[in-house]
Amino acid sequence: MIRILIVDDHPMVREGLEAMLMSEEGFDVVALAPNGEAALAKAQEVRPDVVLSDIRMPKMDGFTMLGHLRKLLPETKVLLLAGMPLKEEEYRARQDGARGYLPKDVDQDRLSAAIREIAAKDDVFACEQFQAAPSLLTAREMDVLRLVAQGNQRDQIAAALGIGPESVKTHLKGIMTKLDCPNATSAVGRAYELGILRA
Repeated sequence: MIRILIVDDHPMVREGLEAMLMSEEGFDVVALAPNGEAALAKAQEVRPDVVLSDIRMPKMDGFTMLGHLRKLLPETKVLLLAGMPLKEEEYRARQDGARGYLPKDVDQDRLSAAIREIAAKDDVFACEQFQAAPSLLTAREMDVLRLVAQGNQRDQIAAALGIGPESVKTHLKGIMTKLDCPNATSAVGRAYELGILRA
């Protein structure tokens, strides 16, 4: 029986994954957690074989949790799930010692096979083919993002690029969607983190 801990800040995602995995033979979802901090406490209590975790969560993200978990429970394997999968994050997941990096919308058969493979072997890394982050954004979105990073307001960006404020708003919305961020400030931080913007 493979013991699984599911970590995600959205209750519906947690419960959906739990229902999906509990319908599979040989899986036992032993705990659920809303963030990395809670997951560390739960993991020490239930000692799962595999932790299935979202990356972007409040209090403690998936990568930080992974770092702590590898020290606390080195035998536990971690499979990271991304709402917006990116090549750079996949590389970081490998470097940090995760055992897989898959999109959140992965189908049940693929996810189940990945969990079984990770639990059975020490040298596997489950992943798909992802695009590199810079190719996600259009040239105009990159222009807008750079100007936001420099501290410009919407009107200033519009003037600098010779476009209307509404166009700037549309580009910002596209950037935030693609980088899976709630606002322009966090999108800039994320862009630096992914290497799309460089200091």
